[in-house]
Amino acid sequence: MRLAWMLTLFGIFPVFVTAAKCRAAPKSLQNVQVCCPLPLPNWGAYNIECGNSGIQPSCRLGCIFNVTSALQGKVLNTKQVRPMLERAFSNQDIIDAYDANFASCAALVHSKYQEMTQLSRQSDACDRHELFYSLCAHSKLMRRCPAHVWEANNKNCREARSYMKNCAWPALKMFMKST
Repeated sequence: MRLAWMLTLFGIFPVFVTAAKCRAAPKSLQNVQVCCPLPLPNWGAYNIECGNSGIQPSCRLGCIFNVTSALQGKVLNTKQVRPMLERAFSNQDIIDAYDANFASCAALVHSKYQEMTQLSRQSDACDRHELFYSLCAHSKLMRRCPAHVWEANNKNCREARSYMKNCAWPALKMFMKST
């Protein structure tokens, strides 16, 4: 007890406890579509501009983010994300959820990009910033899913949401490994 008090005093104990509770991510963390059954973005809405961008998701998304100015260099331009989403989705709740998710992913992807490149199995045929922003935003639907579609009665979904809330970076790393 005394050791725990001292560790807390020096700010070490909370980090240790957080690390311990984030060890085993629930497998349901990967089931975003089960827990939050929303339609995926209709990136086909950009076929006129990006139809020849190739089959690799990183290349296709690179073209879309470029056409919409949603990325400036390697930095997400959050003001341009909503217009990009409005063309890919028709439902306002989905647009709102993804828009908030992209905003919360902006700093994370920018700061953790190198680590993400080691986790992802996606091709590096093109720069992957756009892909990582998109995967991050999709994974965060576990936290920001519109209430009317969230599978609240599903125990696995509740566990996944709790893990995402308490262990955001480990959760995203696991999600990235599975894509």
